[in-house]
Amino acid sequence: MLSFRQLEVFRAVILTGSISGAAHQLGIAQPTVTNTLRRLEDVLGTPLFDRSGARLKPTATARQIFEVASPTLNAFEQLSDTVMEVVRGQHTTFRMGVSPSVSQALAPRTLALFAKSRPGTKLRMDTLSMKQNRDYLWLAEGNCTVTIFPLDDPGVRSFHVSSIGMVAVVPSDHPLAVQDSVSIHDLDGEPLVFFHPNTPHGKLVHRIFDEARIKPNIAIETRFAETAPHLMREGFGIALQDELTSLGVLNPRLKVLPLIETPRQPVLLHCRADTAGEPDIALALSCLVQAIRELGFPDEYDPAT
Repeated sequence: MLSFRQLEVFRAVILTGSISGAAHQLGIAQPTVTNTLRRLEDVLGTPLFDRSGARLKPTATARQIFEVASPTLNAFEQLSDTVMEVVRGQHTTFRMGVSPSVSQALAPRTLALFAKSRPGTKLRMDTLSMKQNRDYLWLAEGNCTVTIFPLDDPGVRSFHVSSIGMVAVVPSDHPLAVQDSVSIHDLDGEPLVFFHPNTPHGKLVHRIFDEARIKPNIAIETRFAETAPHLMREGFGIALQDELTSLGVLNPRLKVLPLIETPRQPVLLHCRADTAGEPDIALALSCLVQAIRELGFPDEYDPAT
């Protein structure tokens, strides 16, 4: 069975390129690094480094292991730092994880309100992918997350605060730009900046086109909706975004149009169920609701739920 120490030593060797560098980084003796690395290779049954040169060169397998193991090792280091901050009485940082669309305007405004209410508290905003949210909460990397998709986890408490619609971002010289809104049928045949089907945006946009029985004309596919305006600038077509993401569209050559008759997405604050009653979570929720109002979105928070 693999041990955390083996993976920690393995990562240090990858990052420093040598036994001596890893030993210095970890504060241990070089023979300890060598023996730990050999035990790891014995457990895995495969060599991890090419030892023919002055520096240790990782094999293709080692690089793949590094990519898989690094996020967990980084998370554990952050958790260790947080624990030590608590012990030293220095745990005064409030950490909020956000989905990319929330990072455009809603989260910055929320944290600005939080800072005003709690001066002196250190703040941190982490932009997360959909898959990172659970670990962010369960590994105590952050206090809460704010997303436009639900988290299906019995140990997570979610608060619904608002809902947002979809928009189409079109070049200002496009024939559709003279309209006040567009329908999905207006986009039939138009070249589109589309989204990977495994992302929240991708799943929703694919569903919208499927229900309208329209085959999208995909000019290019991307994972994050925030990159769409940059692709549009290069002539790749029209982009569909949620209303929060569209707040980051500042290019005067682009026009944001409501996409009518399409599903709305929830805006949710998530925290671990055992921390839902903490003052910091209550303040973050209050600031999020206020930011929602200030940005012109509907306040749908019900304290009774």
